[in-house]
Amino acid sequence: MAWLPSLRLLLTVTITGAGRVRSLYVGGGLTILSQNNLDGADNNNSSAILVNQPSVFYAANLACQLLGEEPWNPDTADFKTTLKWSLPYQVYQGVVPQSQIYWIAKRDPDNEEECRGIDATGDVQTIDCWSEYPTLCTQSARVSSGKINDNDRRWQVQQFVGNQLVTGYRDLHVWKFRGLRYAETPKRFAYSKIQSYEDSGEIDATTAGADCSQPVGEVKNGSSEDCLFANVWTPYIPRLGETDTNAQLKPVMVYLYGGGMTSGSGKNPNTDGTNLASRGDVVVVSVNYRVGSVGFLNLNDGVQKGNYGVSDMITGLEWVKKYIRNFGGDPDRVTLFGESAGALGTHVVLGSPKAKGLFQRAILQSSPDGYPSEGKLMPAPFYDTLTNNYETTTKKVLQAAGCANASAPVACLEKLSGFDLVNLNTNANGVVQDGVYVTSPRLLLSSALSSQASNVSVMLGITRDEAGVLIDDRPASSDTLTNYLNSVASKHFSLPPNVSSMLNLPSTFTAQTGPDQIFNTTLSLLTSMVFTCPSLAKAYSAAKNRAFKEVFYFNFNRTYQTSGYTRPWCVPPKTAAYPNGDPNQEYYKCHAGEQMVVFGSSARAGLPDRDGNDAKFQGLVVDYWASFARSGRPDPDAAYLKIRGLELTRKEIERVGKWEAVNAKAPKLRLLQWGGGKGLVGFAEAGQKEVCEAVGVPLNALEVTPHQKVLVPTAISRLRRDSHIGTWDVGQSYMMRHGTHVQSHIGVKSSSAKTWKPKGFGVIIAGGGVGGLALANSLEL
Repeated sequence: MAWLPSLRLLLTVTITGAGRVRSLYVGGGLTILSQNNLDGADNNNSSAILVNQPSVFYAANLACQLLGEEPWNPDTADFKTTLKWSLPYQVYQGVVPQSQIYWIAKRDPDNEEECRGIDATGDVQTIDCWSEYPTLCTQSARVSSGKINDNDRRWQVQQFVGNQLVTGYRDLHVWKFRGLRYAETPKRFAYSKIQSYEDSGEIDATTAGADCSQPVGEVKNGSSEDCLFANVWTPYIPRLGETDTNAQLKPVMVYLYGGGMTSGSGKNPNTDGTNLASRGDVVVVSVNYRVGSVGFLNLNDGVQKGNYGVSDMITGLEWVKKYIRNFGGDPDRVTLFGESAGALGTHVVLGSPKAKGLFQRAILQSSPDGYPSEGKLMPAPFYDTLTNNYETTTKKVLQAAGCANASAPVACLEKLSGFDLVNLNTNANGVVQDGVYVTSPRLLLSSALSSQASNVSVMLGITRDEAGVLIDDRPASSDTLTNYLNSVASKHFSLPPNVSSMLNLPSTFTAQTGPDQIFNTTLSLLTSMVFTCPSLAKAYSAAKNRAFKEVFYFNFNRTYQTSGYTRPWCVPPKTAAYPNGDPNQEYYKCHAGEQMVVFGSSARAGLPDRDGNDAKFQGLVVDYWASFARSGRPDPDAAYLKIRGLELTRKEIERVGKWEAVNAKAPKLRLLQWGGGKGLVGFAEAGQKEVCEAVGVPLNALEVTPHQKVLVPTAISRLRRDSHIGTWDVGQSYMMRHGTHVQSHIGVKSSSAKTWKPKGFGVIIAGGGVGGLALANSLEL
C-alpha cells in the first residue's frame, strides 16, 4: 500500500458555514500539460493535468475528482493536440523514463479489473488497476484573458509554503497564486523586510493585492502604502517534501514594472505572466515596489535615506530565493527583468551589493539610461548624493507638503496619506547613494573586479523608435529642425530650450526640411539620446571589461502598442488587405511596444492578429526570453524546440542564425522581427555611429582612458588633506572606520603620481569618453 501516504497528501478538508464538507487538492506534484501557441485557443479540450506521484488507479481517480476533473479519455480527446508534445517533453527533461505509463480513463467504468494507461507515444494499454503510475486528468479550466479571470473554487488548489497553507487556482495553462505578501507591511520611509511564512496559517492567493500609492493613471483606484505583494504564475507545483533540486524545477523570471518610478502595477493585464510561464515553461513572478515619494523620498537624516523602492525589489528577490521552490521554481536560476523604469530598476539592482547572488541573469528592456537629470544630458544613470538630492528634490516636497519649516519633517509628512504625498507638485523618484543598497555613483562597468554582476548574464536593448510615444505633436510646416527639436526636448524631456546647441549636429541633420523629415530626425535624435546610444555604450563597455558574464543586445523592429499608451504613428497603417494594420509597412516602433510581445499577451488582451504573424512573432520572442532564463543564452536548443512542437520558432531561428553575445571588437545585435532582413547586424550597420556621436554618447562613452585613475585616501580613521593616496577603479567606494562612505571618488591623477594635493572634492561620473570630471560635493569635512 505504498500509495496510501501520497493519497493522504491529496486533500485538505474545510467546513462551510452550512456544515457541508468540501475538499481541495493539496500536496503538489501537479503539472499542467497544454500547447500554448499564444492564439487564445482552448486546445480542443485535449489538455491535461499530470498528477506526478504514482498511485493505484482508484487513488488516481480520487486525485482527478479533487481537481474537479476525471481521468483523461483518449476516446473523447485528441492526443495529437497537446499530449503528443507534452508527454515526450517529460522524458526530455529527465523527469520520467521513455517507457513511462500514465493512468487514463477506463474503457468500461464498471470493470473493476481492467484499467487503461497511455505512454509518451500515445499507445493505449490495458493494465492491472492495482499497478502504480502517475495520472493524466482532464483539464477543463478556461483560457483566461484580460476580461476573464475565473478563480472559482472549482479551479482552486492548495500548497504549503513554509507552514502557510496557500490557496491558488488555475486556468487552462498555468497555476496562479496572487497577492502573496513577500515583505512585511512596510513602514513609511523605511527599507522593507522579507515576510516569513514559517508561522502556521492560511493565505487566500486567488486575488491580487493593492497597488502601491501613486497618482491616478494606469492605476485608477485602490492604491495603498500596504502594497508589497507578489504574483506567481507556474506550470508546475512540486510535491510536498521534495526539497532537493530536480529536473522539474523551472527557471524563474521576476518582473519589475515600468512607470517612471512614480507609477506601475504588478497586475497590469498586458504583462500578465500566464502565457510567458506556459509557453516558456518558466515560473513568472511580478513584485510591487513603492514608487514616487513613498518609495524614494530622502530625508538626509542618516536614517530615512530614500531607495525604499529599491529595497523592495531586492526583498522580492530574497523572498524568491527562500520560497519559490514551493511554487516549482529553481532559486538558483533566477532572471530579473523589467521594462522602462523596471529596466532602470534592474540596472540599479545589478550594481547593488545587497542583491549579489540573488539572481543569475537580467534582461533590460528599453531602459531610459540617458534620460536628462536636472536639465542635463546623461550618458548613463547617475545616482545622486544624499545632500544634493535633498537640496534639489526633498526641499520641494517639504515645501509642497507644508513641512518646510517643521522641526520634525517626518512627523509632519505623516499627516498626509500616501496618496496625497505622491500627488504633491513634486514627487520624488530618484535613486540615491544611500550607502546601503546603492554604494557608488553609477553602475560599475570598468572591470570584472569592480562589478557586482560579473557572474550575471545580461540581455538588453530597445524598440527602434522609443521616443515616438513621448511626443504628442508633429512639426508645423514653418518649423525648422532646431526650433522643433528645442521645443519638443524642453516640453517632453525637461531639457533646456536651446538643447540643439548642446549637440554636435552635422549638416546632414540640420539640412532636413519638411515636417515628415524633421519629425523623423527629431524622433531619431531623442531616441538615440535617451535610449539607444546609452544602452549601446553600456553593452559595449560591459562586454569589453567583462563587467557581466555575457551580454546580448536586441532591437525590436516589430511591436504591438498597447491601446492605453500610444500615438497614431506608433501603430502600422491600415490597408484593405490588413484592416487592423500591416506591421510589414513602415511605422514607428515606440516605447512599451514590446510589452505584450514579451508576455505573449495581445490575443489575451482581445486584440487581433494583425497580419497572421503576431502570435508567431510573440512565440519567437517568448522562446528567446525563456531560453535565456533557462540557460543564460537566448537561442533555444533545437532539440528542445522539436520536442515541444515549436516548429515555427525553430525555422525562424534557423533562418536568422545564431544570436551571438556582444564582442567589443565587433559588436552585433539581434534585430527582432518576423521574416524580412538580417537577424544579426553589427552595431555600426545599425546606423547609430553618426547619431550617437552627434548626441555626445559614442560607443566608448562609458570607458575610462588608461591614464585616468580614481583616488581615495588610504587612511582609515579619518580623511586628511595631506593623506597619501592610492589608486582605485572608477566607481568603487571606500568605507571608513566610522561608516563614512567616500562614495564619489576624490580626484584623478596619472598612475605614476606619488602624492596628491586636492583642489576640491568631486565625483567622477564618467571617464574621458564623456568629457572628464564633474565636481559635486559628496563629503563634508
